[in-house]
Amino acid sequence: TNLSAIKFYNFEYGKFADVDMILSRTGYTGETGFEFYFRGDFNTARKVWDSIMEAGKEFGIRPFGLEAQFVLRLEKGHIIIGQETEQRVNLLDLGLGFLWDRRDKASKKIGAPALAFTEGQSGRLKLVGFRMNNPSKTPGDGSVVHEGNEVVGFVCTSRFSPTLRQSIGMALVRDDLAKKGKTLHIYQNDSNKPLRYTATVVPMPFYDPEGKRVKS
Repeated sequence: TNLSAIKFYNFEYGKFADVDMILSRTGYTGETGFEFYFRGDFNTARKVWDSIMEAGKEFGIRPFGLEAQFVLRLEKGHIIIGQETEQRVNLLDLGLGFLWDRRDKASKKIGAPALAFTEGQSGRLKLVGFRMNNPSKTPGDGSVVHEGNEVVGFVCTSRFSPTLRQSIGMALVRDDLAKKGKTLHIYQNDSNKPLRYTATVVPMPFYDPEGKRVKS
């Protein structure tokens, strides 16, 4: 199978390492990538893995772990259900309103009334991206966002980005703070001493906003 012929968000049935599989031009890292889907046991998976590593040897291929994937998906603003979501938010709060097809009659039956009801509500939590004002400081996930003594949100995810050379993150904050340039005051209840940070709301994704790499 010629992987370069598979367009972004398309797939083909093919064979790799003599294993029948679905080869999908998708991924979760924001980079040019593919996902392989196949039936088999551990030995089959090991055979495919070893073949990938052998084929990529001349290009300097290296495996990477979940934490690296976590940082890459953060740079692209890809959410994890349960990490960037909670029971008070919906598609509109997460910036995913485009998934609600208002022209689809079926969409009026399940969930649509709730979305319509919350669309104009004020004071809702909204997902935002932020850059730390001190690039080397990284608040812990779950740190509180506050205005004075009032809790107005929390940090969902924050990591240091080697690509951007600074700490970035995503937070759910009260809607009046979900605007570019707004300052977020972050409090972390560390076991040794309380930690306080400031960050600035910025657009997402942080990296390759036009998606040139993932679509190349």
